[in-house]
Amino acid sequence: MGLGESIQETVSNALRILNVNPMSCFVWRDGVGNASVKNVASEEITAVRSALGTSNSNLTVPLSYVVVQKRIATKFLNQDSNENLPPGAFIDTIQGPEFSTFYINGASPNYSTSKPARYIIAHKDPTLAMTTKSLAELSWSLCHDYSNWAGPIKLPSPVQYAHKLAELHGSMPNSADDIGCETLAGKPHFL
Repeated sequence: MGLGESIQETVSNALRILNVNPMSCFVWRDGVGNASVKNVASEEITAVRSALGTSNSNLTVPLSYVVVQKRIATKFLNQDSNENLPPGAFIDTIQGPEFSTFYINGASPNYSTSKPARYIIAHKDPTLAMTTKSLAELSWSLCHDYSNWAGPIKLPSPVQYAHKLAELHGSMPNSADDIGCETLAGKPHFL
């Protein structure tokens, strides 16, 4: 099942409610395996572009679409001491076959090997004046923006909020229709 129509409707509603004309758009997407990145990205990028086009037809909004993968087998150790990399460590020397890729080490546990998150840049408009390192810095900054945790988390906060919403929706009978979910819209504190 594709999310293209849902994403288009969500972006259109957000632009209408917030009454904004965005200068750029960044999408961090979770839950996409390596084999599906190309197909999912092309469907969803088209939907986001369509929604952004309805807000301001005279301006093309630069778009960046990044797939975040958290369940990966890749682990990194410090070369000198065989210890975990510090939180926020940025690795861009390992590249995927089709897309530009980087890793960010979100946490450094005391008694186990830390597992970074993989960021696959499925699309970045050339008019978006950002390097991979700048995109990684923005992603790492958003790892500090999750309201239910005092320190950094492994994923950018929009990805964590989406994960929590999906988890909440899946655990509710009747898909949460009976709790009046409209009253919770725009209130991330309940996640």
